[in-house]
Amino acid sequence: GLDGGGGGDAPAADPPVDAGSPAARRRAELAGLDDGALLDALRRQMIGDAGLLPAQSAALERLAAGRSCLAVMATGRGKSLIFHLHAAREAIASGRASVFVYPLRALVADQAFHLREALSGVGVTVEVLTGETAQSERRRVFEGLAGGSVDVVLTTPEFLSIHRSSFAASRRVGFVVVDEAHHAGMAAPGDRDAYLELPAVLTDLGHPVVLAVTATASPEAARGICELLSIDESDVIVDEAVRDNLALDDERGAGDVDALLASLVSGGEKCVVYVPSRARAVSTVRMLRHALPALAARVSYYHAGLSRETRLRVERAFREGELSCIVSTSAFGEGVNLPGIRHVVLLGLPLGQVEFNQMSGRAGRDGAPATVHLLFGPADVPSGEAILGAAAPGRDQLVTLYRTLVSLCRAGGAVTLDDEGIARAARSREPGSALDEREVASGLSVFSELGFCAVTGWGASRRVSMASAPERMELTQSACYLEGLRLQRAFEDFSRWALEAPVDELLARINRPIAPNFGIIVSEGK
Repeated sequence: GLDGGGGGDAPAADPPVDAGSPAARRRAELAGLDDGALLDALRRQMIGDAGLLPAQSAALERLAAGRSCLAVMATGRGKSLIFHLHAAREAIASGRASVFVYPLRALVADQAFHLREALSGVGVTVEVLTGETAQSERRRVFEGLAGGSVDVVLTTPEFLSIHRSSFAASRRVGFVVVDEAHHAGMAAPGDRDAYLELPAVLTDLGHPVVLAVTATASPEAARGICELLSIDESDVIVDEAVRDNLALDDERGAGDVDALLASLVSGGEKCVVYVPSRARAVSTVRMLRHALPALAARVSYYHAGLSRETRLRVERAFREGELSCIVSTSAFGEGVNLPGIRHVVLLGLPLGQVEFNQMSGRAGRDGAPATVHLLFGPADVPSGEAILGAAAPGRDQLVTLYRTLVSLCRAGGAVTLDDEGIARAARSREPGSALDEREVASGLSVFSELGFCAVTGWGASRRVSMASAPERMELTQSACYLEGLRLQRAFEDFSRWALEAPVDELLARINRPIAPNFGIIVSEGK
């Protein structure tokens, strides 16, 4: 995911489920249960003794009856649990596969990490397919989808639209989720055409049951979602609950953010500090340990570059109170269900509206007072633009990269340099170029998708060979390029809003749903 590490992290694939493994045996046991008992067992697997909220139950009942629906619920109210549970029961009870569609590639890897943790115990396999996924990996996942060994695929609308025939060929997709569905409801020609393709995609897939979820659906957006996804307006579920335990501390544009942060963390209450890059996570922890020596052992960092074991160890230490503060990229989020977080600090601009909502929504899930601290300002915009600029390099950079790769191949056959080596070769070949390794990584994904090059092997054994006479292709035929472009546009819109909107508008975005005035209104306490 794009957790500020430069993109290109392929989340580790699920190992094949061994028929004799505890997970496979558990899946077989669960397959023998009736519908109610299966749902109950899966709920306990995912959230322990906690019960389902009425809105979650209402959506699950409709999905079980084969009815598509739209669930509108505030951030932090458990929208994703609905589709995690239904996908697991579809896989276990009927062998059907599910496709989860997220608006941005940056979200997919982080979601996959925790979903794998949640479902691995019941033998349900989770895979990722985006524009960054290597060709060999794509083949493996599509073969698994067709063969029955892949149960859930996380993807983007761009990838699903471009590769719909490969998804449809499996004949197994029975459930499709459109997360952050307001993007679909407000899509316009020329903006997010991939969303407008969804009716045709769903037809190709054989009309699976669809769940759309969002925290922000005005009546107009909700009608757009229903029309696009063939959802009846009577199957719209609105959870009216307001998370009135949340407060916002508006420090936008403040001067000494390090001092402000140290003061906050010094209280020792459970705190998550979100930063846009891995490097900043490490440097912020160093600063805090130096400023607060008495708490040094209770502060740690977290990002997608850490091993699975390290990430789980940090989560456990935080849950059990050994750590009081975690400094993290967006990787610390979905699936990390920690109720007692008293402070969420946004140190630097999140990379979009979805990240802003999800990060802020981690605060105060136990219903007790909690504060979201906004420690960002206009000075943070360029670093966000730099992180996302590499996700869809400009045409000039791509031309430079292409010429460099052709020239390297002519000189010595397949290219064995790593991304930084290729970038260096490009800069020395064209002294005016500022191509960097992250742009090379994205560019190789784009070229590979379009058939301009073939990338084989990993790490030191990677080889890049160029096609001798590639067909002329448009960049818009690359899911990787379209996904990257979308990340950049989303940040541009979000940063303007986040820096200028009044504080009560910012708070409303995270503590209550923006809801339609039709459908089933579910009202309840926390």
